[in-house]
Amino acid sequence: MSICSIEDVAVGTDQHPFWFQIYVIRDRNFIERLIERARSANCSALVLTMDLQINSQRHKDLKNGLSVPPKLTLANALNMVSKPGWGLGMLSTQRRGFGNIIGHVPGIEDMGSVSQWVASQLDPTLNWNDVAWIKKRWGGKLILKGIQDTEDARLAVSTGADALIVSNHGGRQLDGADSSIRALPAIVAAVGKEIEVHMDGGIRSGQDVLKARALGARGTYIGRSYIYGLGAMGQAGVTKALDIIYKELDTTMALCGQTDINKIDKSILLAGSYQAP
Repeated sequence: MSICSIEDVAVGTDQHPFWFQIYVIRDRNFIERLIERARSANCSALVLTMDLQINSQRHKDLKNGLSVPPKLTLANALNMVSKPGWGLGMLSTQRRGFGNIIGHVPGIEDMGSVSQWVASQLDPTLNWNDVAWIKKRWGGKLILKGIQDTEDARLAVSTGADALIVSNHGGRQLDGADSSIRALPAIVAAVGKEIEVHMDGGIRSGQDVLKARALGARGTYIGRSYIYGLGAMGQAGVTKALDIIYKELDTTMALCGQTDINKIDKSILLAGSYQAP
């Protein structure tokens, strides 16, 4: 569901390693073709999203009028007029569709048909046999995104996954679900010695990165932080957002008396500020 295709990203990364996020959909032939394209583009890992098998009711999207294809409303028009730099940039961009779908699925030629196809392709029957099938078909590193409890974490290990990402999809799928940081410690205690455990959701600062590391996450992911930078300043904004997080992490470690992030553990946290396994 990215604007740029796998092949575009491969060119843009200048041969540096990159990952590809994949969903299980009803058209298994399409998944097989995606996997082959990822392999041909020298993608170094697949990230299989486990928690988007049905569309949820996303209240902010409804309030903001977000849709595919976008609908021009008075509120949207006024918003765009107030940001002329962004509008001119969007007019000059070369890509306005979903590059991995348009041109790769018969009959899908525009944004409207993409929306209908995606809605019909979400597969609620996703199960662990599908995960094992993708792992076998891919043959490379497989990371499972959307794990929130210890049972699923153990099943992830048994399917041969190389890492898992503790994630609640930003609270957009099930807003009553546990936060990622609260679910993290128990999952690390259950499988952290058998598989790499990563985390996403709520990472807004370097302090957040350090807290996740202290609770056992080997890596953290950001979405909103770099999107804000991208929207404000383009590529330079993304670099600035990452630099801010890095400096905050460095400062927070110093204030905690730490110099090696690989030696961080929950002893740096305030008592009672984390959920014990």
